[in-house]
Amino acid sequence: MVRGRPRKFNQNPVLDFRSITDDAWYTVDRLVFCKKNNTLTIRFMGFDNKDDDEELSVEDFKTLKELDEFVDRFRPACVQLQDGECYDMRRGSYVCAVFDPSEENHKLYNAVIESIEREPHRREGGEACCSCIYVVGWLEGPNARCTEQMGIKRIYKLQPGSPLFDQTLACFVTTARAQLT
Repeated sequence: MVRGRPRKFNQNPVLDFRSITDDAWYTVDRLVFCKKNNTLTIRFMGFDNKDDDEELSVEDFKTLKELDEFVDRFRPACVQLQDGECYDMRRGSYVCAVFDPSEENHKLYNAVIESIEREPHRREGGEACCSCIYVVGWLEGPNARCTEQMGIKRIYKLQPGSPLFDQTLACFVTTARAQLT
């Protein structure tokens, strides 16, 4: 998926969404629920082109299972792993990782830490910088079922919880459920 120019960032991202277009995880800038036509527009952080938005209608769901699968595409926003948190990671930890760091707009995919080669942290500007090498096993995306070595800057921690804490998403889901029952 090619996304447009960045838009102004939401200062407090709360949700990630697994894009229907490319199955990568992107941070949600804003959800807009239009009650007039029962549509939900998902606007992604860092993209200003309306063509980058994803829009769904309650009419798009034919079963409760389809609606539940849609809700499963949301989760609390991932947080980039910080240098001082590297020792919290263990073999078997589920994470989200940047697929191709050379791309301007990072695509994130779920992964699991297969191994960690612990290295002494180096000092930069008075702060410790992690030099550990992580081997992640991709669980999804173009390299699913493959492994890759990477540094800490490409790894994000998954956050626990339901995405339905978001009022806009909860309202859309309630409206869609009412249409189905």
